[in-house]
Amino acid sequence: MVKEKGYDVLIVGGGLAGLTLALQLSRTQPDISILVLEKRKENAPEATHKVGESLSELGSSYLRNVLDLKDYLSEHQLPKFGFRFFLSPEHTDDISRRVELGSKFSNPFKTHQLDRGLLENELVRRVQEFGVEIVLGAKVIAVELSKEKHLVQYEWDDTIHHAEACWIVDSSGRNSFLKRKLDLAKDIHHDINSAWFRLDAAIDIDNWSDDLQWRNFVDPGKRRLATNHLMGEGYWVWLIPLISGRTSIGIVADPKFHPFNTFNTFEKAFNWLEKHEPLAARILSAEKDKLMDFKVMKSFAYDVKQFYSSDKWAVAGEAGAFMDPLYSPGSDFIGLSNSWITDLIVRHRNGENIALRTLIYDLAHKELLRGWITLYKNMYGLFGKTQIMLLKIVWDWAAYWAIPNVLFNNNGYTNPEILKQYSTTHHGIGRKFSILNEHMQQLFLSWGEYAIESCSDKQLNIFDLACLHRLQSELINQYLPGELMPKIESNLKTLELIAAEIFRLVSSHIHDTPNNMHVDPYEMKLTDGKELLLHKSKSQQALAIDESIQMDIAKMWVVKKMTPTNELVS
Repeated sequence: MVKEKGYDVLIVGGGLAGLTLALQLSRTQPDISILVLEKRKENAPEATHKVGESLSELGSSYLRNVLDLKDYLSEHQLPKFGFRFFLSPEHTDDISRRVELGSKFSNPFKTHQLDRGLLENELVRRVQEFGVEIVLGAKVIAVELSKEKHLVQYEWDDTIHHAEACWIVDSSGRNSFLKRKLDLAKDIHHDINSAWFRLDAAIDIDNWSDDLQWRNFVDPGKRRLATNHLMGEGYWVWLIPLISGRTSIGIVADPKFHPFNTFNTFEKAFNWLEKHEPLAARILSAEKDKLMDFKVMKSFAYDVKQFYSSDKWAVAGEAGAFMDPLYSPGSDFIGLSNSWITDLIVRHRNGENIALRTLIYDLAHKELLRGWITLYKNMYGLFGKTQIMLLKIVWDWAAYWAIPNVLFNNNGYTNPEILKQYSTTHHGIGRKFSILNEHMQQLFLSWGEYAIESCSDKQLNIFDLACLHRLQSELINQYLPGELMPKIESNLKTLELIAAEIFRLVSSHIHDTPNNMHVDPYEMKLTDGKELLLHKSKSQQALAIDESIQMDIAKMWVVKKMTPTNELVS
């Protein structure tokens, strides 16, 4: 048995969450002593088979700006051409006829497609330059938590070692030892399954059609750089390029529509693709012999009772909670969680009492997760309803860029005064944002109960919507503490106008309410009926039409008028 020296921080798990935390801590306090215990015995191989290959804006901001990896990412990882959605599942055999939603030109804010193996090896190199000790091939055997020093026992090189640390952070993934030890597991009530595999081949979706007009909607090669989504009832399929010339393909499905046992092996997955995405199956079948690996995950979503403790422990990354890979939020939450953990550890090292701040951060994380999961819960049945999904994607993107990204990019989540203003009970902007988003998600679910005409042969540029282009373009802006909340409040007003216009348009088509009806997006519901809606439209809180927003949202409306009697009105 070997007794090791003590450390300021011991991180269990040397994947993306653990290594980025080690780098963030080291950049913030270069004299901090950190030990990282990682179970893999060697450097991560290229194209490591992990979820989290696609960066969204918040996660990209974390890696590029907080960790100063922008030069590395630009030189050694692929640029990402945003998210791209292929809807209209009635045309799964002809991609040129599917409604396509994405960017026509490069996105204003830079994001990336990640080869996780390459990135994690680079992170190892960087943290070691700061003096971080990394033990590969370490197996944690036991952990004793204490208010003074935590004691970790681990096996390495056939020898039992002991290490002490003031702080312990569990970033060991979904098999989190702290979650098991402290009984922190919690159900998130989102039962979705996934299978994914990688092919040693570059799959270019541009080649899926000979239609030159369709191809020329974007510059050659751009589509391949997007996170491409093939959407249908109860499922979505991803195609993500890797810089190594390989491609990641995944099936994510709700078992109410697609039982797990219909795609939980490679052969079954291909049979499933042949049935539900036949064009994709035909294209990919030519590369089947280049299979690198295959992985499944049943009921992948879960929650945790507590993220951070003033007893100097924390869970990070997938050791805490995981929701859904749609919109790629994994790296977003790594950035958020690591920033909260770093702030707590640094303040504790500086002699501050962190008890209240720990409670605030833990609550903020839980509230953010509670709001975020509404984007996914019970939504998979809508994925085959093209018109609903067009406006849901518009809303989800607008909400994401308008509030969480702006707060994170301006250190709002680690500023208790900002969080206090944001989260004040009943009247706080954060509370209003949460209620507004919940109402919008419920609108989409209620809308799904009505007849939806199929639609096809549309290619839509998301940034033709001036409001979305502005929200994403402004993510690079920095605000002083006194400017941040006014900006958040201004963005919330934009969201209110977007929500009101979406509701106005949907209600007009379903209930035949006036297309200039004033709308209170917090109170009016699709289930209210025409008379009640007209009554509510007269309240002082109801919003009049904003012509700019109206023009934007109209660009995403592609079907004819509907009635709840399942008959289309010509």
